[in-house]
Amino acid sequence: MSEGTVTFQGGLEPHTIATQIVAMWDQWDMGKQKAKERWKEVQEYLHATSTKETGNSANPWSHTTHVPKLTQIADNLGANYASALFGAREFFTFEAGSTKEAELTKRQTIISYLTTKHASNGLLELHSKLLQDWVEYGNCFSQYEYIVETMIEPGTGQTIVVYQGPRGRRISPYDIVFDYTRPTFAEAGKIVRTLRTRASLIADAEQERTEYPYEAGEIQRLKLMSQVAGALSRDEINKNIQARFDGFADTASYFQSGMVEVLEFYGDIFDPNTGEAHCRKLYTVADQRFLIRHADLKDLKNIGQIVKSGWRDRGDNLWSMGPLDNLVGMQYQINHLENARADAFDQMLSPDRVHVGQVHVDTLPNGVRNYYIDDGEGSVTNLAPDTTVLNADLKIEQIEARMEAYAGAPREAMGIRSPGEKTAFEVQELRNAAGRLFQHKIEKYEREQVEPGLNAELEIGARNLSTVDDVRVFDDQAQIVTWQEINKDDLLVKGKLRARGSSHYAKRAQLVQELREFNDVLQKDPNMSVHFPALARAKAWEDALGLTAINPLFAPFGQVAEDLQKQKMLTAAQQLADENAAAAATPATPPEAMQ
Repeated sequence: MSEGTVTFQGGLEPHTIATQIVAMWDQWDMGKQKAKERWKEVQEYLHATSTKETGNSANPWSHTTHVPKLTQIADNLGANYASALFGAREFFTFEAGSTKEAELTKRQTIISYLTTKHASNGLLELHSKLLQDWVEYGNCFSQYEYIVETMIEPGTGQTIVVYQGPRGRRISPYDIVFDYTRPTFAEAGKIVRTLRTRASLIADAEQERTEYPYEAGEIQRLKLMSQVAGALSRDEINKNIQARFDGFADTASYFQSGMVEVLEFYGDIFDPNTGEAHCRKLYTVADQRFLIRHADLKDLKNIGQIVKSGWRDRGDNLWSMGPLDNLVGMQYQINHLENARADAFDQMLSPDRVHVGQVHVDTLPNGVRNYYIDDGEGSVTNLAPDTTVLNADLKIEQIEARMEAYAGAPREAMGIRSPGEKTAFEVQELRNAAGRLFQHKIEKYEREQVEPGLNAELEIGARNLSTVDDVRVFDDQAQIVTWQEINKDDLLVKGKLRARGSSHYAKRAQLVQELREFNDVLQKDPNMSVHFPALARAKAWEDALGLTAINPLFAPFGQVAEDLQKQKMLTAAQQLADENAAAAATPATPPEAMQ
């Protein structure tokens, strides 16, 4: 029995299981209250248009300008993470378990299979959302399942398969709970909450669209419950159905919305009545009372094929911290300084005045005011603020730079340089040090989210592929795409999918810098350059810059052929121009001469 096994008190009767899953949801949800409070504060600053919408809405300044620095850091991190992870055409590879020729052939088949599916199942769009969660919440969750999408062809009425294969979906951090005290997320029991229309849930159950079937009897009870609730008044629903549904004002609002709350438990359970442990179970609860599905999971690795990644892990809690959590106070300080500086500047433009004695003021039509003071009887002076407050601009810039450094945002050089000239190697060392945190984080996301997701897709695809499927195969030499039929056996091979986007990103950045420095060396030493052909160096630049996807950008001696073609065109154009000039210069023959 695994350490993450959950004990179901009272046995495994359907109603008892449903009740305990609801209770576990409430219990585990309480464990992330502090995390949700941080998320709420960060979200306020990310989407605010003024300080009135943030936690410092009660500041004493008349200006309410919100400087969206936190938003800029979040966007910058998300864009650079995505570029570093998925910038290469093949951001993953398959490491076969042996060197047999058959398995090496299957390796390319597996890569082609997943590449084909990714073109249709929106994997890059999924990771774009997951990276946004990773930055904003510090936690991102995905789940993978096998999908068969069909449509009715107009005219013939035939059913056409639009897409079949694995597909991942995002799970909002608000819609998942788990035993956060476990050492690892993999061994923790999990509950995923979804809101679905009753019609779609019942249709999936009756038409058996999912890999794990529903209980027909419980689905029928769910339908009857909907009919009963529809016949009751609002007060009768709230009185007779005692339940609390997140996102709804009361029980009546929930039932009248046409939605159904679905709680799905994944994990190992222990029955104290029999003393037996039941591993890798799926229990689905609807309306907090109906156990509409219970099944043995077929997954070999991740239970429920649910994958989690955290930005900054905590030692005693599986709910991770995000890069923005520690920066909210600095964002508050930036807004504070910005609005205080603006108030001080306004006071400089329209300062307070002190009138002493008899002072007469005459305001002209153009707004100019003249002050008339009797001799020795009065004076007028401005109360100007201290102008040093305008130095807040410099302070704001310093805070913004520190926020970027703390979040690990990639910058060209964030290392601290000592005075004096630096060699190219020393500059590169500074750049490597500046990007070390960024590189560490993308490798962490790749290890925790990308690789498990790829292997889940392969496992699900191999398990559910019953006939044949078509995959796209790219021929590098011929530069063409062909289609190939595969079957289940083609996907069954020992090995593991490895993500390599982050390593490719770091290697390419370093290689570009080294090639640039190496070219400088060759220019200074012609005797050495003869041993490094220009064609080979051009190929190295193509690989380093990731230009292989732009075909045919690289072509051996392609410039020579272009120059030859250009010269031919210029020669032909010059010849045509000479002929036209000669024809224009020849005098016309008189008609009588032609006779």
